[in-house]
Order: sequence, then C-alpha cells, then structure tokens
Amino acid sequence: MPRLGLRVKFFLYSNTLIMVTMTLVTILLVVHEQRSRYEAIERRGRSICEVMAIPITDALMYEDLGLILETGLIENTIVEIQARNRDLMRYVVVTDTQGKVIHSSDWNLLGHGFDRALGEDSTEGAPVMEILEDVDGERILEGRTPLRISTKSWGSLIVGFSLEPIRKQVRAIAAQAGWVALLLMIGNSALTAIYVETLIRPILGLNRTIKRATAGDLSVRASSGASAEVGELANAFNRMMDEIEESRDREKLQRAQLAHTEKMAAVGTLAAGVAHEVNNPLNGILTCVENMRANLDDREMLERYLGLIHDGLQRIEHTVVNLLDFSRERRMELLPTSINHSLRHVAELTKYQLREGHVDVQLDLDPKQPYITADQFQMDQLFLNLVLNALQAMPDGGRLTLRTVQEDGRVRAEIHDTGVGIPQEMSERIFDPFFTTREIGEGTGLGLTVSDSIATAHGGKLEVDSTPGHGSVFRVSFPILNLRTAGEEDS
Repeated sequence: MPRLGLRVKFFLYSNTLIMVTMTLVTILLVVHEQRSRYEAIERRGRSICEVMAIPITDALMYEDLGLILETGLIENTIVEIQARNRDLMRYVVVTDTQGKVIHSSDWNLLGHGFDRALGEDSTEGAPVMEILEDVDGERILEGRTPLRISTKSWGSLIVGFSLEPIRKQVRAIAAQAGWVALLLMIGNSALTAIYVETLIRPILGLNRTIKRATAGDLSVRASSGASAEVGELANAFNRMMDEIEESRDREKLQRAQLAHTEKMAAVGTLAAGVAHEVNNPLNGILTCVENMRANLDDREMLERYLGLIHDGLQRIEHTVVNLLDFSRERRMELLPTSINHSLRHVAELTKYQLREGHVDVQLDLDPKQPYITADQFQMDQLFLNLVLNALQAMPDGGRLTLRTVQEDGRVRAEIHDTGVGIPQEMSERIFDPFFTTREIGEGTGLGLTVSDSIATAHGGKLEVDSTPGHGSVFRVSFPILNLRTAGEEDS
C-alpha cells in the first residue's frame, strides 16, 4: 500500500473531520426538526379535531332532537375545514356509536364499519393521536375524538393528518447540510493549499533534506528561514549534521592513521624479502664485475656479463619500485581497478615470504577481468593484509589459493589457506582493533581491522569462514563497475 504524503494526509484528516462533524450536526438537526415538526403537526391536528367536533356534534344533536333535517351540513363543514388545511388533512370520518361510517370525505367508506372508531363507552376527552401507515406507505397521524355532550354520545370523529411535510423537511435539511459540507470542503481545500505553503512546505523541504542525508550526502543543510518551530528543528538538524560531518572526518583521519600504521608493519614484514631479492642479484653483479676485471681483453665475455649486470639491476629496480609504490603515502583516488591485477601484485610482493614459509600459491582468477571502482593501492594493502594473515596461519607451510568469481553483479575475491583456522569464540572478534592471536611484538592487531575498513569504504563486505584445523576462507565482494573481457590472462 503506497504511503500518503503530508499534504494528502492533512487534506484527508481535515475533510474527514468536516464530514464527521457535518454528519453529526445533520443527525442532531434532523432529530430536532422531526420532533419539533411532529409536535407542531400534533398540536395543529388536536386543534382541528376539537374545532371540527363542535359543529358536527351540534348538527348531530339538533338532528336527533328533530330541530333540523340533515341536508349536508356536516359534509359542508368537512369540506370547508379540509379545504383550509389541504396541506395537512388526508381524510375525515364520522361514525355513529356503533362504529358505522355516517359521514366521510371518502364516499366509499359510507355505511361500512370503521374498526378504529371510539366506542360509546369511551372516556376520552381530548383527541387521541396515533401514528399509522396507509396502503401507499405514507405515514399518517390519526386523531380520534368522541362526539359527546356530557354523557350523551353521538359517535366519534376521525381525522387523518399527513406526516409527509416532516419527510420533505428532513430531505431539505440533509440537502442543505450536504451543500454546506461541500462548500466547507472546497474552502478547506483552498485553506489547505495556503497552509501547505506557509507551514507544511518547509516541513516537506526538511524531510527531503533528511532523506538526502540518510542517503549519505552529509553536506546538505536545512533552510532555517521557516516558521519558528520548523526553524528551530532545521537549526537542530544542521547542528547534528555538523557534528556528524566532524565525526566522519575524525573517523577518516583515524582510519588513515590505522591504515598507515598497518602499512608500515607490512613494509617491515616485506623488508626481509626485499633484502633477499636485492642481495641475490647484487652477488651476481659483483661476481660479474670481478670476472670482467680479470679478463678485460675478452670482448665476448664483457658483453655477456654486461647483459647479466643489466638484467640484475632491472630486477633490483623492479623489487625496490614495488616496495616504494606500496609504502608511499597517497591520497585516495577512485579509478577502474582490476581485482586480478591486485591479487597478482600481492602474490609477487610476498613471494619470498611464501617461499620461505613453504607455502604453495595457486591463482584461480576469473579469465574475464572483473573491474571495480576503487583505489588500487588500498586494494593492494587489503589483499596484502589478508595474504600475510594467511601466511601467519600456516607456520608449517601449506597451500594458499587466490580466487576471483563474478556473480549477481558483484565480484568476489577469496583468500583460502590450509592453516590452523580460527576458533569459534574468536571469529566474532577478529575484526576488532588490536585483537591478535600472535605473540607480543609479532603484529599490530590492525591488519584485519584495516582490511575491513577498506572494504567498507569501497562499498564492499569482508567475511570469514573458518574451521579449526582445516584453514580459513576470507571473502570480500564489491559491486562490478562493468564486465570487461580481457581474454585469458597470462599465467
């Protein structure tokens, strides 16, 4: 389900509040109007019944005494009063004491019994009012009053009053309430737009700024020119970002210092190998020079020995340049970098230590060179730390496998040794700073920490899988820059 924005939420909440309020007001108004209208119709109905009962009772009494003959007096009274109250009256029925209809506005009822007529023994004085429903479904308020003078009764008067005006009034009120609600919602929408501009827009702007900061852009700052509350929030956010940026800078400096410390330790480890790689060619060069001095006239020997001297000096230069390139402090520079090249370079840097430690090196590199965006020299340091760590884990020699694999848009480098492995209780601490299993003076305890830091800084992840007695596998993966086929590499 999509998340609703602040504008939409505010619009929905405010308009929902209007709808709920207007609904409750309409219900209360309808209930009140129904009650008041019913009471008004009931009062008017009672009054009509009482007024009509007087002339009808008199006419029936005079007819009973023989003073007048029935010549339509009662019908005229009914027609006249009904004409005056046409909006309300629906029917008029006059019954005798036996409940037989003797006069009615509906000629079809004449001569028939009327089951709701009041009996001769009825003691009702005021009209009896009752709500009924006719065959058409219309609600009727029926008033029944006795035609009586003292103890003498001539029957009863029944008058039906329509309650349709109440229904019409309720409809009119509901329609008016609907229009009012619609106008209020339109006005609320306009006010919401203005409110968004004055208050919600700065909040939304602050929200966008926070999202950019969450995505890693720590240089963003919020505008503090909004309202007082939002401005205070923006200032607090800016102060927090300043502190985070300062903390990040301190962390970068500390990481660089740790990396430099570990690099110097690695240079010290490599120094013995460098000395050996320099000493062997120097011995050969000295031998060549002594032989050349002893045989200055042998032109053929001189040319052959000069070639050997040149090869030896190139070998020395290559070894020294490799060490200097690794040890020199540089600024981080992100460029397309080959993981295969870094692993080969590290294998060459450590070939003396690996040979002296009786460790066989196996390169199982992906023939399609996987490139990543990285600093080449930091990649060299990362893999050098892992190779030296593997070498320390194989004091009696073994096999070291350097492997690269591409999968799911990432390249994974593996450094697999056949050493002593890492105990389970230590596997969770090996990336902690200054944690080491070596003797005092044999390591800084920063190698794996620096490697993990370098991997993280390049968007990678360093993991270890180890079984005591069966060696360890360090895996580090990075997003692939692109898939560039370099063909089969030189072995």
